[in-house]
Amino acid sequence: MDEQQLLVMMIPTTLRDDVVDCLMACELISGFNMTAIAGYSKEHSQYDLREQVEGHRQFSKFEVMHTPAQQVELLATVRVVCSAANIRYWIVPVLELGHL
Repeated sequence: MDEQQLLVMMIPTTLRDDVVDCLMACELISGFNMTAIAGYSKEHSQYDLREQVEGHRQFSKFEVMHTPAQQVELLATVRVVCSAANIRYWIVPVLELGHL
């Protein structure tokens, strides 16, 4: 199997559906994971009133498995729907891939 890596993105809930549509249409990948998360930060200046009271901001965390050769095109594809937002992401190597 080709070397694999994992793209992890923190997407504001307002962009979640756009990112889902984008990834569903992306022929580079066979699927992805999405979970709802609460993001905490010591910097609250960007939080709205509700988020300041709750102490966190809601995000959707996306995980997309891909090969290093697909990385540039995958990021460019997602960037189209996320260009107006400051999206945090990171890519980590997958050291082992199997089934239990």
